[in-house]
Amino acid sequence: MKLDEALLQDYLLCDASQPLISNGCLEEELSLYHISPPSATLLFEEFYALTGKELSPKSLPEELSGGQKVLLMALLALHSPASKIIIIDLFCALDQDKRLLLKELMERYSPHREIRLESGTC
Repeated sequence: MKLDEALLQDYLLCDASQPLISNGCLEEELSLYHISPPSATLLFEEFYALTGKELSPKSLPEELSGGQKVLLMALLALHSPASKIIIIDLFCALDQDKRLLLKELMERYSPHREIRLESGTC
């Protein structure tokens, strides 16, 4: 999939084929997405509600399954200050139940921002 270069300058781009940016603890991801401590707490609560897995800033990405990494990527984007987000192949790695729950969360956050879902390789 090819996205317009001008478009990429205005949007936070998240790709489910590469859901996490860093290999360090989640604290690094939170920093890269400019997520405040109160937002991180809410993000971890939402992640737990979706997966039953507890996270903290010191959690490591290798502790997560592929689908959990994709869910985390989506939540990081939703909790970031970005006003425009493109998410590629979001639902490829998720089962139907997780898709529905994540769609509900996205609808809750979408009045405050523009969220585009794009298809890429799946």
